[in-house]
Amino acid sequence: MLIRETMVRHIMFSYLFLVLAALFGLLYALQLTGIGEELIRPDLVRSLHISLMLYGFPTLMLTLLPFALFEKEGVMDKEGVSYLQKFLYVWYIFLLFMIVSLLYGATRGLPFYDFPYELNFLLALAGFFYIIAIFKSIRNYEVRPLWVNVSLVMVIISPFALLVLMNPDYGQVEKMLKGPHGDNTLGMSFALVVLYYLTMKLASSHKKFSTKWHILWIIPLLGYVLSVLYRSFIGNLSYHAEWALQYLTLLYIPLLYRWWKDAGLRIKENIALFLSLGAFIFADIEGNILFVPQIREMFHRNDLVVGHAHIAVGIAFLFLAFAVIQPFYRIGMRKLFYLASMLVMMALVLSISGFEQAGFMPMHTAYLWGWRALFGAMFLVGLLWFFSITEYAGAMIRRIWGKPLLMYHLTGFLSDGIGGMLLLFFGPALYGFIGQTYASGYQQIVFGFVASVGLIHLMAIFREKEAGTLADVTVIARVITAAGFFALYKTDVLGWIALAISMVDLGFVLVYLSYIRKDNNEKHTTL
Repeated sequence: MLIRETMVRHIMFSYLFLVLAALFGLLYALQLTGIGEELIRPDLVRSLHISLMLYGFPTLMLTLLPFALFEKEGVMDKEGVSYLQKFLYVWYIFLLFMIVSLLYGATRGLPFYDFPYELNFLLALAGFFYIIAIFKSIRNYEVRPLWVNVSLVMVIISPFALLVLMNPDYGQVEKMLKGPHGDNTLGMSFALVVLYYLTMKLASSHKKFSTKWHILWIIPLLGYVLSVLYRSFIGNLSYHAEWALQYLTLLYIPLLYRWWKDAGLRIKENIALFLSLGAFIFADIEGNILFVPQIREMFHRNDLVVGHAHIAVGIAFLFLAFAVIQPFYRIGMRKLFYLASMLVMMALVLSISGFEQAGFMPMHTAYLWGWRALFGAMFLVGLLWFFSITEYAGAMIRRIWGKPLLMYHLTGFLSDGIGGMLLLFFGPALYGFIGQTYASGYQQIVFGFVASVGLIHLMAIFREKEAGTLADVTVIARVITAAGFFALYKTDVLGWIALAISMVDLGFVLVYLSYIRKDNNEKHTTL
Protein backbone atom coordinates (compact mmCIF):
# COMPACT_ATOMS: atom_id res chain seq x y z
CA MET A 1 0.00 0.00 0.00
CA LEU A 2 2.90 2.34 0.83
CA ILE A 3 4.59 1.94 -2.55
CA ARG A 4 1.24 2.41 -4.29
CA GLU A 5 0.58 5.76 -2.60
CA THR A 6 4.15 6.88 -3.29
CA MET A 7 3.97 5.89 -6.94
CA VAL A 8 0.64 7.61 -7.57
CA ARG A 9 1.98 10.83 -6.07
CA HIS A 10 5.16 10.75 -8.15
CA ILE A 11 3.29 9.68 -11.27
CA MET A 12 1.16 12.80 -11.09
CA PHE A 13 4.14 15.08 -10.39
CA SER A 14 6.28 13.53 -13.14
CA TYR A 15 3.37 13.86 -15.53
CA LEU A 16 3.82 17.63 -15.45
CA PHE A 17 7.20 17.16 -17.17
CA LEU A 18 5.43 15.26 -19.96
CA VAL A 19 3.00 18.13 -20.40
CA LEU A 20 5.95 20.53 -20.50
CA ALA A 21 7.72 18.36 -23.09
CA ALA A 22 4.60 18.34 -25.28
CA LEU A 23 4.28 22.11 -24.89
CA PHE A 24 7.83 22.66 -26.12
CA GLY A 25 7.22 20.22 -28.97
CA LEU A 26 4.17 22.22 -30.01
CA LEU A 27 6.09 25.49 -29.80
CA TYR A 28 8.89 24.08 -31.96
CA ALA A 29 6.38 22.87 -34.55
CA LEU A 30 4.85 26.36 -34.64
CA GLN A 31 8.29 27.94 -34.95
CA LEU A 32 8.96 25.82 -38.04
CA THR A 33 5.96 27.54 -39.64
CA GLY A 34 7.28 30.98 -38.62
CA ILE A 35 5.12 31.49 -35.51
CA GLY A 36 6.67 32.23 -32.10
CA GLU A 37 10.32 32.37 -33.19
CA GLU A 38 10.82 35.45 -31.01
CA LEU A 39 9.81 33.61 -27.79
CA ILE A 40 12.78 31.25 -27.39
CA ARG A 41 15.50 30.30 -29.86
CA PRO A 42 14.12 27.36 -31.90
CA ASP A 43 17.24 25.24 -31.35
CA LEU A 44 16.81 25.60 -27.58
CA VAL A 45 13.10 24.71 -27.82
CA ARG A 46 14.01 21.58 -29.77
CA SER A 47 16.62 20.60 -27.17
CA LEU A 48 14.13 21.15 -24.33
CA HIS A 49 11.47 19.05 -26.08
CA ILE A 50 13.77 16.11 -26.85
CA SER A 51 15.58 16.19 -23.49
CA LEU A 52 12.33 16.23 -21.52
CA MET A 53 10.93 13.36 -23.59
CA LEU A 54 14.08 11.30 -23.03
CA TYR A 55 14.73 12.17 -19.38
CA GLY A 56 11.33 13.27 -18.06
CA PHE A 57 8.12 11.33 -17.49
CA PRO A 58 8.86 8.18 -19.58
CA THR A 59 12.25 7.53 -17.99
CA LEU A 60 11.02 8.28 -14.48
CA MET A 61 8.13 5.84 -14.88
CA LEU A 62 10.41 3.14 -16.23
CA THR A 63 12.74 3.51 -13.25
CA LEU A 64 9.77 2.57 -11.07
CA LEU A 65 9.42 -0.76 -12.88
CA PRO A 66 11.62 -2.93 -10.59
CA PHE A 67 9.85 -1.54 -7.52
CA ALA A 68 6.47 -2.27 -9.04
CA LEU A 69 7.66 -5.86 -9.39
CA PHE A 70 8.97 -5.87 -5.81
CA GLU A 71 5.53 -4.68 -4.66
CA LYS A 72 3.87 -7.41 -6.73
CA GLU A 73 6.10 -10.03 -5.12
CA GLY A 74 5.58 -8.61 -1.62
CA VAL A 75 9.16 -7.63 -0.74
CA MET A 76 8.89 -3.82 -0.75
CA ASP A 77 9.30 -2.09 2.63
CA LYS A 78 9.45 1.44 4.11
CA GLU A 79 13.23 1.79 3.83
CA GLY A 80 13.15 0.86 0.16
CA VAL A 81 10.40 3.40 -0.47
CA SER A 82 12.37 6.08 1.43
CA TYR A 83 15.47 5.66 -0.76
CA LEU A 84 13.33 5.43 -3.88
CA GLN A 85 11.91 8.85 -3.02
CA LYS A 86 15.43 10.24 -2.50
CA PHE A 87 16.30 8.96 -5.98
CA LEU A 88 13.25 10.69 -7.46
CA TYR A 89 13.97 13.98 -5.67
CA VAL A 90 17.53 14.10 -7.03
CA TRP A 91 16.21 13.29 -10.51
CA TYR A 92 13.76 16.21 -10.25
CA ILE A 93 16.69 18.46 -9.30
CA PHE A 94 18.54 17.21 -12.38
CA LEU A 95 15.53 18.04 -14.58
CA LEU A 96 15.38 21.55 -13.16
CA PHE A 97 19.11 22.09 -13.76
CA MET A 98 18.72 20.68 -17.28
CA ILE A 99 15.78 22.95 -18.15
CA VAL A 100 17.45 26.11 -16.85
CA SER A 101 20.80 25.24 -18.50
CA LEU A 102 19.13 24.76 -21.87
CA LEU A 103 17.09 27.96 -21.45
CA TYR A 104 20.36 29.85 -20.86
CA GLY A 105 21.80 28.30 -24.03
CA ALA A 106 24.25 25.92 -22.30
CA THR A 107 24.10 23.15 -24.93
CA ARG A 108 26.60 20.68 -26.37
CA GLY A 109 25.34 20.84 -29.94
CA LEU A 110 24.27 17.20 -29.85
CA PRO A 111 21.13 15.81 -31.49
CA PHE A 112 19.82 14.14 -28.32
CA TYR A 113 21.88 14.45 -25.11
CA ASP A 114 22.23 18.20 -25.46
CA PHE A 115 22.54 19.33 -21.84
CA PRO A 116 25.92 19.98 -20.12
CA TYR A 117 27.91 16.84 -19.36
CA GLU A 118 28.39 17.82 -15.69
CA LEU A 119 24.70 17.20 -15.01
CA ASN A 120 25.34 13.49 -15.49
CA PHE A 121 26.94 13.56 -12.02
CA LEU A 122 23.50 14.41 -10.61
CA LEU A 123 22.12 11.38 -12.44
CA ALA A 124 24.93 9.27 -11.00
CA LEU A 125 24.04 10.51 -7.49
CA ALA A 126 20.42 9.62 -8.14
CA GLY A 127 21.66 6.20 -9.25
CA PHE A 128 23.44 5.81 -5.89
CA PHE A 129 20.12 6.21 -4.03
CA TYR A 130 18.48 3.90 -6.57
CA ILE A 131 21.02 1.17 -5.83
CA ILE A 132 20.41 1.49 -2.08
CA ALA A 133 16.64 1.31 -2.65
CA ILE A 134 17.16 -1.88 -4.67
CA PHE A 135 19.31 -3.47 -1.94
CA LYS A 136 16.85 -2.47 0.79
CA SER A 137 14.08 -4.19 -1.15
CA ILE A 138 15.73 -7.40 -2.36
CA ARG A 139 16.98 -8.32 1.11
CA ASN A 140 13.43 -9.48 1.80
CA TYR A 141 13.68 -12.27 -0.79
CA GLU A 142 14.35 -15.71 0.64
CA VAL A 143 15.83 -16.72 -2.71
CA ARG A 144 16.58 -13.93 -5.17
CA PRO A 145 15.17 -14.58 -8.66
CA LEU A 146 17.48 -14.52 -11.67
CA TRP A 147 15.94 -11.30 -13.02
CA VAL A 148 16.81 -9.54 -9.77
CA ASN A 149 20.46 -10.62 -9.91
CA VAL A 150 20.82 -9.58 -13.56
CA SER A 151 19.06 -6.25 -12.96
CA LEU A 152 21.23 -5.64 -9.89
CA VAL A 153 24.42 -5.94 -11.93
CA MET A 154 23.05 -3.55 -14.59
CA VAL A 155 21.95 -1.02 -11.96
CA ILE A 156 25.35 -1.02 -10.23
CA ILE A 157 27.19 -0.57 -13.54
CA SER A 158 24.85 2.11 -14.91
CA PRO A 159 26.08 5.24 -12.99
CA PHE A 160 29.71 4.52 -13.94
CA ALA A 161 28.81 3.62 -17.52
CA LEU A 162 26.82 6.85 -17.78
CA LEU A 163 29.79 9.02 -16.78
CA VAL A 164 32.08 7.20 -19.22
CA LEU A 165 29.79 6.96 -22.25
CA MET A 166 28.62 10.58 -21.97
CA ASN A 167 32.11 12.03 -21.46
CA PRO A 168 32.88 14.59 -24.20
CA ASP A 169 36.56 13.53 -24.45
CA TYR A 170 36.53 9.74 -24.46
CA GLY A 171 32.84 8.79 -24.41
CA GLN A 172 30.66 7.37 -27.15
CA VAL A 173 28.24 10.26 -27.80
CA GLU A 174 30.53 12.68 -29.68
CA LYS A 175 31.96 9.79 -31.68
CA MET A 176 28.52 9.07 -33.14
CA LEU A 177 27.63 12.56 -34.36
CA LYS A 178 28.33 11.68 -37.99
CA GLY A 179 26.56 8.33 -37.87
CA PRO A 180 25.35 5.98 -38.99
CA HIS A 181 25.71 4.59 -35.39
CA GLY A 182 24.03 1.23 -35.96
CA ASP A 183 25.73 -0.13 -32.84
CA ASN A 184 24.22 2.68 -30.77
CA THR A 185 20.76 1.71 -32.03
CA LEU A 186 21.53 -1.88 -31.11
CA GLY A 187 22.47 -0.87 -27.55
CA MET A 188 19.42 1.33 -27.00
CA SER A 189 17.16 -1.37 -28.43
CA PHE A 190 18.64 -3.92 -26.05
CA ALA A 191 17.90 -1.64 -23.09
CA LEU A 192 14.28 -1.42 -24.24
CA VAL A 193 14.07 -5.20 -24.66
CA VAL A 194 15.14 -5.66 -21.02
CA LEU A 195 12.40 -3.22 -19.98
CA TYR A 196 9.86 -5.07 -22.13
CA TYR A 197 10.79 -8.31 -20.35
CA LEU A 198 10.27 -6.76 -16.91
CA THR A 199 7.02 -5.06 -17.98
CA MET A 200 5.65 -8.35 -19.33
CA LYS A 201 6.61 -9.98 -16.04
CA LEU A 202 4.71 -7.24 -14.21
CA ALA A 203 1.64 -7.64 -16.44
CA SER A 204 1.68 -11.45 -16.49
CA SER A 205 -0.85 -13.31 -14.37
CA HIS A 206 1.33 -16.42 -14.41
CA LYS A 207 2.91 -17.18 -11.06
CA LYS A 208 6.09 -18.29 -12.81
CA PHE A 209 6.92 -16.35 -15.96
CA SER A 210 9.68 -18.35 -17.68
CA THR A 211 11.08 -17.32 -21.05
CA LYS A 212 12.67 -19.12 -23.97
CA TRP A 213 14.87 -18.37 -27.00
CA HIS A 214 17.58 -16.59 -25.00
CA ILE A 215 20.03 -16.79 -27.89
CA LEU A 216 18.02 -14.04 -29.61
CA TRP A 217 19.13 -11.46 -27.02
CA ILE A 218 22.57 -12.93 -26.27
CA ILE A 219 23.82 -12.40 -29.85
CA PRO A 220 22.82 -8.68 -30.04
CA LEU A 221 24.28 -8.05 -26.57
CA LEU A 222 27.62 -9.54 -27.54
CA GLY A 223 27.61 -7.49 -30.74
CA TYR A 224 27.01 -4.27 -28.82
CA VAL A 225 29.68 -4.94 -26.20
CA LEU A 226 32.26 -5.73 -28.88
CA SER A 227 31.34 -2.57 -30.81
CA VAL A 228 31.80 -0.36 -27.71
CA LEU A 229 35.19 -1.93 -27.01
CA TYR A 230 36.23 -1.46 -30.63
CA ARG A 231 35.20 2.22 -30.68
CA SER A 232 36.89 2.90 -27.34
CA PHE A 233 40.25 1.26 -27.97
CA ILE A 234 40.70 0.82 -31.74
CA GLY A 235 38.69 3.30 -33.83
CA ASN A 236 35.50 3.94 -35.75
CA LEU A 237 33.49 1.11 -37.25
CA SER A 238 33.02 0.80 -40.99
CA TYR A 239 29.58 1.40 -42.48
CA HIS A 240 29.17 -2.29 -43.29
CA ALA A 241 30.08 -3.25 -39.71
CA GLU A 242 27.47 -0.83 -38.35
CA TRP A 243 24.98 -2.11 -40.90
CA ALA A 244 25.50 -5.67 -39.64
CA LEU A 245 25.07 -4.55 -36.03
CA GLN A 246 21.92 -2.63 -36.93
CA TYR A 247 20.40 -5.73 -38.51
CA LEU A 248 20.94 -7.71 -35.32
CA THR A 249 18.00 -5.72 -33.89
CA LEU A 250 15.68 -7.82 -36.07
CA LEU A 251 16.35 -10.74 -33.70
CA TYR A 252 14.33 -8.90 -31.06
CA ILE A 253 11.07 -9.25 -33.03
CA PRO A 254 10.57 -13.03 -32.65
CA LEU A 255 11.97 -12.80 -29.11
CA LEU A 256 9.30 -10.29 -28.03
CA TYR A 257 6.58 -12.37 -29.68
CA ARG A 258 7.77 -15.45 -27.75
CA TRP A 259 7.82 -13.53 -24.45
CA TRP A 260 4.31 -12.16 -25.05
CA LYS A 261 3.04 -15.72 -25.47
CA ASP A 262 5.02 -17.02 -22.49
CA ALA A 263 3.53 -14.30 -20.29
CA GLY A 264 -0.02 -15.15 -21.39
CA LEU A 265 -0.81 -11.53 -22.23
CA ARG A 266 -3.86 -10.33 -24.14
CA ILE A 267 -4.30 -7.19 -26.20
CA LYS A 268 -7.42 -5.90 -24.44
CA GLU A 269 -5.98 -6.19 -20.94
CA ASN A 270 -2.52 -4.92 -21.93
CA ILE A 271 -3.29 -2.36 -24.62
CA ALA A 272 -0.56 0.16 -23.63
CA LEU A 273 2.11 -2.55 -23.77
CA PHE A 274 0.72 -3.88 -27.07
CA LEU A 275 0.81 -0.42 -28.68
CA SER A 276 4.35 0.08 -27.41
CA LEU A 277 5.50 -3.26 -28.82
CA GLY A 278 3.82 -2.54 -32.15
CA ALA A 279 5.58 0.81 -32.40
CA PHE A 280 8.93 -0.73 -31.41
CA ILE A 281 8.64 -3.46 -34.05
CA PHE A 282 7.56 -0.94 -36.72
CA ALA A 283 10.44 1.41 -35.85
CA ASP A 284 12.87 -1.54 -35.85
CA ILE A 285 11.85 -2.69 -39.32
CA GLU A 286 11.68 0.85 -40.74
CA GLY A 287 15.03 1.73 -39.17
CA ASN A 288 16.67 -1.25 -40.84
CA ILE A 289 15.17 -0.22 -44.19
CA LEU A 290 16.44 3.34 -43.72
CA PHE A 291 19.92 1.89 -43.12
CA VAL A 292 20.23 0.68 -46.72
CA PRO A 293 22.94 3.05 -48.08
CA GLN A 294 21.00 4.24 -51.12
CA ILE A 295 17.88 4.94 -49.03
CA ARG A 296 19.81 6.52 -46.18
CA GLU A 297 21.52 8.93 -48.56
CA MET A 298 18.13 10.35 -49.58
CA PHE A 299 16.38 10.44 -46.21
CA HIS A 300 19.05 10.85 -43.51
CA ARG A 301 18.47 13.96 -41.37
CA ASN A 302 15.20 14.90 -43.05
CA ASP A 303 11.64 14.83 -41.72
CA LEU A 304 11.12 11.12 -42.47
CA VAL A 305 13.72 10.30 -39.83
CA VAL A 306 12.05 12.77 -37.42
CA GLY A 307 8.73 11.04 -38.07
CA HIS A 308 10.42 7.70 -37.41
CA ALA A 309 11.65 9.08 -34.06
CA HIS A 310 8.07 10.07 -33.15
CA ILE A 311 7.09 6.41 -33.51
CA ALA A 312 10.13 5.10 -31.64
CA VAL A 313 10.16 7.59 -28.76
CA GLY A 314 6.61 8.90 -28.77
CA ILE A 315 4.76 5.61 -28.91
CA ALA A 316 7.24 2.83 -28.10
CA PHE A 317 9.00 4.59 -25.23
CA LEU A 318 6.10 6.63 -23.85
CA PHE A 319 3.52 3.85 -24.02
CA LEU A 320 5.91 1.45 -22.36
CA ALA A 321 5.92 3.95 -19.46
CA PHE A 322 2.11 3.95 -19.51
CA ALA A 323 2.18 0.14 -19.34
CA VAL A 324 4.37 0.30 -16.22
CA ILE A 325 1.98 2.59 -14.32
CA GLN A 326 -1.20 0.73 -15.32
CA PRO A 327 -1.32 -1.30 -12.06
CA PHE A 328 -1.21 1.96 -10.06
CA TYR A 329 -3.01 4.48 -12.28
CA ARG A 330 -5.40 2.89 -14.76
CA ILE A 331 -5.58 4.59 -18.16
CA GLY A 332 -8.57 3.77 -20.36
CA MET A 333 -8.25 2.20 -23.80
CA ARG A 334 -9.90 5.13 -25.59
CA LYS A 335 -7.51 7.61 -24.03
CA LEU A 336 -4.50 5.57 -25.07
CA PHE A 337 -5.80 5.15 -28.62
CA TYR A 338 -6.42 8.87 -28.87
CA LEU A 339 -2.86 9.77 -27.82
CA ALA A 340 -1.38 7.06 -30.03
CA SER A 341 -3.39 8.23 -33.05
CA MET A 342 -2.20 11.83 -32.57
CA LEU A 343 1.42 10.64 -32.47
CA VAL A 344 0.84 8.50 -35.57
CA MET A 345 -0.64 11.47 -37.43
CA MET A 346 2.35 13.62 -36.46
CA ALA A 347 4.71 10.91 -37.69
CA LEU A 348 2.70 10.53 -40.91
CA VAL A 349 2.81 14.19 -41.93
CA LEU A 350 6.51 14.36 -41.07
CA SER A 351 7.14 11.24 -43.15
CA ILE A 352 5.31 12.80 -46.11
CA SER A 353 7.46 15.90 -45.58
CA GLY A 354 10.52 13.63 -45.68
CA PHE A 355 9.50 12.23 -49.06
CA GLU A 356 8.95 15.80 -50.27
CA GLN A 357 12.42 16.81 -49.07
CA ALA A 358 13.89 13.80 -50.87
CA GLY A 359 12.27 14.97 -54.11
CA PHE A 360 9.53 12.36 -54.49
CA MET A 361 6.39 14.34 -53.62
CA PRO A 362 6.32 18.05 -54.49
CA MET A 363 4.41 19.70 -51.61
CA HIS A 364 4.69 22.77 -49.42
CA THR A 365 6.79 21.72 -46.40
CA ALA A 366 5.50 24.53 -44.14
CA TYR A 367 1.95 23.29 -44.84
CA LEU A 368 2.88 19.85 -43.52
CA TRP A 369 4.57 21.39 -40.48
CA GLY A 370 1.32 23.20 -39.80
CA TRP A 371 -0.50 19.88 -39.69
CA ARG A 372 2.15 18.50 -37.36
CA ALA A 373 1.54 21.48 -35.05
CA LEU A 374 -2.22 20.86 -35.15
CA PHE A 375 -1.87 17.20 -34.16
CA GLY A 376 0.68 18.24 -31.50
CA ALA A 377 -1.87 20.66 -30.05
CA MET A 378 -4.51 17.92 -30.00
CA PHE A 379 -2.03 15.61 -28.26
CA LEU A 380 -1.34 18.27 -25.63
CA VAL A 381 -5.07 18.84 -25.08
CA GLY A 382 -5.47 15.08 -24.63
CA LEU A 383 -2.74 15.03 -21.98
CA LEU A 384 -4.45 17.80 -20.04
CA TRP A 385 -8.01 16.55 -20.43
CA PHE A 386 -7.78 12.77 -20.31
CA PHE A 387 -5.43 12.31 -17.39
CA SER A 388 -7.49 14.16 -14.79
CA ILE A 389 -5.47 17.40 -14.82
CA THR A 390 -8.70 19.34 -15.23
CA GLU A 391 -10.47 17.20 -12.61
CA TYR A 392 -7.70 17.78 -10.05
CA ALA A 393 -7.65 21.51 -10.83
CA GLY A 394 -11.44 21.74 -10.44
CA ALA A 395 -11.42 19.81 -7.16
CA MET A 396 -8.60 21.99 -5.85
CA ILE A 397 -10.44 25.23 -6.67
CA ARG A 398 -13.63 23.95 -5.00
CA ARG A 399 -11.63 23.08 -1.87
CA ILE A 400 -9.93 26.49 -1.83
CA TRP A 401 -12.90 28.72 -2.67
CA GLY A 402 -14.18 30.77 0.27
CA LYS A 403 -11.09 30.19 2.47
CA PRO A 404 -9.13 33.47 2.63
CA LEU A 405 -5.80 31.86 3.50
CA LEU A 406 -5.97 29.33 0.68
CA MET A 407 -7.28 31.98 -1.71
CA TYR A 408 -4.17 34.02 -0.86
CA HIS A 409 -1.99 31.04 -1.72
CA LEU A 410 -3.87 30.32 -4.96
CA THR A 411 -3.52 33.94 -6.08
CA GLY A 412 0.16 33.87 -5.15
CA PHE A 413 0.73 30.70 -7.13
CA LEU A 414 -1.03 32.07 -10.21
CA SER A 415 0.90 35.36 -10.07
CA ASP A 416 4.34 34.20 -8.98
CA GLY A 417 4.33 30.50 -9.88
CA ILE A 418 2.75 30.68 -13.33
CA GLY A 419 3.96 34.23 -13.98
CA GLY A 420 7.51 33.41 -12.90
CA MET A 421 7.62 30.35 -15.16
CA LEU A 422 6.33 32.36 -18.13
CA LEU A 423 8.98 35.01 -17.50
CA LEU A 424 11.65 32.33 -17.09
CA PHE A 425 10.76 30.75 -20.43
CA PHE A 426 9.65 33.78 -22.45
CA GLY A 427 11.26 36.70 -20.61
CA PRO A 428 12.98 38.36 -23.62
CA ALA A 429 9.79 38.33 -25.72
CA LEU A 430 7.55 39.56 -22.89
CA TYR A 431 9.95 42.36 -21.95
CA GLY A 432 10.22 43.39 -25.58
CA PHE A 433 6.43 43.48 -25.82
CA ILE A 434 6.18 46.00 -22.95
CA GLY A 435 9.21 47.98 -24.13
CA GLN A 436 11.54 47.13 -21.24
CA THR A 437 15.23 46.23 -21.27
CA TYR A 438 15.95 42.56 -20.65
CA ALA A 439 19.24 41.55 -19.01
CA SER A 440 19.83 37.87 -19.75
CA GLY A 441 21.25 35.83 -16.90
CA TYR A 442 20.65 38.13 -13.96
CA GLN A 443 16.94 38.59 -14.64
CA GLN A 444 16.47 34.87 -15.25
CA ILE A 445 17.81 34.25 -11.74
CA VAL A 446 15.26 36.76 -10.42
CA PHE A 447 12.49 35.00 -12.34
CA GLY A 448 13.60 31.71 -10.84
CA PHE A 449 13.28 33.22 -7.36
CA VAL A 450 9.80 34.54 -8.22
CA ALA A 451 8.74 31.09 -9.46
CA SER A 452 10.12 29.54 -6.24
CA VAL A 453 7.88 31.80 -4.12
CA GLY A 454 4.96 30.68 -6.30
CA LEU A 455 5.84 27.05 -5.63
CA ILE A 456 5.81 27.73 -1.87
CA HIS A 457 2.23 28.98 -2.35
CA LEU A 458 1.42 25.77 -4.23
CA MET A 459 2.94 23.64 -1.47
CA ALA A 460 0.72 25.42 1.04
CA ILE A 461 -2.37 24.49 -0.98
CA PHE A 462 -1.45 20.80 -0.78
CA ARG A 463 -0.33 21.03 2.87
CA GLU A 464 -3.20 22.95 4.37
CA LYS A 465 -2.07 22.32 7.95
CA GLU A 466 1.16 24.24 7.27
CA ALA A 467 -0.56 26.90 5.11
CA GLY A 468 -0.23 29.62 7.78
CA THR A 469 3.48 29.06 8.37
CA LEU A 470 4.19 28.93 4.64
CA ALA A 471 2.17 32.15 4.16
CA ASP A 472 4.44 33.89 6.68
CA VAL A 473 7.47 32.63 4.72
CA THR A 474 6.11 34.10 1.48
CA VAL A 475 5.40 37.42 3.22
CA ILE A 476 9.04 37.68 4.35
CA ALA A 477 10.23 36.89 0.81
CA ARG A 478 7.82 39.42 -0.71
CA VAL A 479 8.85 42.22 1.65
CA ILE A 480 12.52 41.73 0.76
CA THR A 481 11.67 41.52 -2.95
CA ALA A 482 9.44 44.61 -2.84
CA ALA A 483 12.08 46.67 -1.07
CA GLY A 484 14.80 45.54 -3.48
CA PHE A 485 12.82 46.31 -6.64
CA PHE A 486 11.73 49.70 -5.25
CA ALA A 487 15.39 50.60 -4.70
CA LEU A 488 16.28 49.43 -8.23
CA TYR A 489 13.55 51.66 -9.62
CA LYS A 490 14.59 54.73 -7.62
CA THR A 491 18.26 54.34 -8.64
CA ASP A 492 17.29 54.00 -12.33
CA VAL A 493 18.75 50.49 -12.59
CA LEU A 494 15.38 49.20 -13.81
CA GLY A 495 12.39 51.00 -15.32
CA TRP A 496 8.75 51.11 -14.30
CA ILE A 497 8.53 47.31 -14.39
CA ALA A 498 10.57 47.26 -11.14
CA LEU A 499 8.08 49.61 -9.46
CA ALA A 500 5.19 47.47 -10.69
CA ILE A 501 6.76 44.30 -9.24
CA SER A 502 7.45 46.09 -5.97
CA MET A 503 3.85 47.31 -5.67
CA VAL A 504 2.40 43.87 -6.47
CA ASP A 505 4.53 42.21 -3.79
CA LEU A 506 3.76 44.95 -1.28
CA GLY A 507 0.05 44.58 -2.08
CA PHE A 508 0.20 40.85 -1.28
CA VAL A 509 1.95 41.62 2.02
CA LEU A 510 -0.53 44.29 3.11
CA VAL A 511 -3.62 42.25 2.23
CA TYR A 512 -2.26 39.25 4.11
CA LEU A 513 -1.21 41.21 7.21
CA SER A 514 -4.30 43.41 7.41
CA TYR A 515 -6.97 40.79 6.83
CA ILE A 516 -5.93 37.20 6.17
CA ARG A 517 -3.34 36.74 8.91
CA LYS A 518 -5.75 38.02 11.54
CA ASP A 519 -8.29 35.44 10.41
CA ASN A 520 -5.54 32.84 10.26
CA ASN A 521 -4.42 33.50 13.84
CA GLU A 522 -7.89 32.71 15.11
CA LYS A 523 -7.66 29.21 13.66
CA HIS A 524 -3.96 28.34 13.59
CA THR A 525 -0.89 28.88 15.65
CA THR A 526 1.86 30.22 13.41
CA LEU A 527 4.61 32.53 14.71
